[in-house]
Amino acid sequence: MKEQTRPLRIRQKLNTKNDIARIAFSLFSQHGYDRVSVEMIAAASGISRATFFNYFARKDLLLDELAAVRAERVKGMLEEFRTSGKNITPEGLLNLILQICAENARISLTSKKLLLEAVFKQMSSGSLMAARDHFIVALSEILGAMPGQKSSAKKRAETMFSLFLGTMLEWLMREDVSESWLVKTMRLRLQLLLEAAQ
Repeated sequence: MKEQTRPLRIRQKLNTKNDIARIAFSLFSQHGYDRVSVEMIAAASGISRATFFNYFARKDLLLDELAAVRAERVKGMLEEFRTSGKNITPEGLLNLILQICAENARISLTSKKLLLEAVFKQMSSGSLMAARDHFIVALSEILGAMPGQKSSAKKRAETMFSLFLGTMLEWLMREDVSESWLVKTMRLRLQLLLEAAQ
């Protein structure tokens, strides 16, 4: 259902939920997830503790929200790229994935731990597998549309997702590397993968 066709009350409720999540993520980034209480989030959001629990039964569900927002953003980027009909080349795909990496890096600029916790929460809840499946379907369609690719588009998509996730996790777990490491390493690894498939 499109945003404009939803009843006003539902739109307002969704806006409030998004506002709470946005404010919570800001607090998590500033102070760290463990140091931010539900009371702090409620006060910064201008709501009561009880109202917070109307939207999120537990504080850790905010991590689900972060993961869901990122998954939707990535889905949208892949779909836009796939349907654009433009630049569907290995280099175009590489640039898209590097854009996703740069966005992830900006989100976790002050707290890699927060994004890492969101990823692990997704893994334990099973929602990462649903996001993976969607990613692989979209990526398979993109790879299948590229000329000169010898191997199965699905196998390449699965390998690419594994490489992407592994590199992201390595970056998130390492305090000694920067955003530039993530982008450079992802570029190098993906280029090797794309070249091997030709």
